[in-house]
Amino acid sequence: MENEIGGNAMTHKSDNNRVIHLIIRVPKADAAFTYFQLEANEGLCFYSTLEESLKETYRDITIKAHAGLEQELRHVLNTLQNKVPFEILLDESKEDSI
Repeated sequence: MENEIGGNAMTHKSDNNRVIHLIIRVPKADAAFTYFQLEANEGLCFYSTLEESLKETYRDITIKAHAGLEQELRHVLNTLQNKVPFEILLDESKEDSI
């Protein structure tokens, strides 16, 4: 399989259109710190809060990243999990819809 270098990540051509999609459930009290950590790793992923969780005691956060950045994303989340107790509700890899 031929490799390409895109940005800071080395990816396989078959990964070019793949995205990692996660949904994590974070206690409301830890949501701001979680957003801060994701923002501090600028360019790693896109994230947003699912509206249905806004009136709850938790925040469900959807996270999407290019498959070539999966290792880095999982490292950030593993490190975050040492500080914030979160649950992974969805963990999938799929074709990008764009």
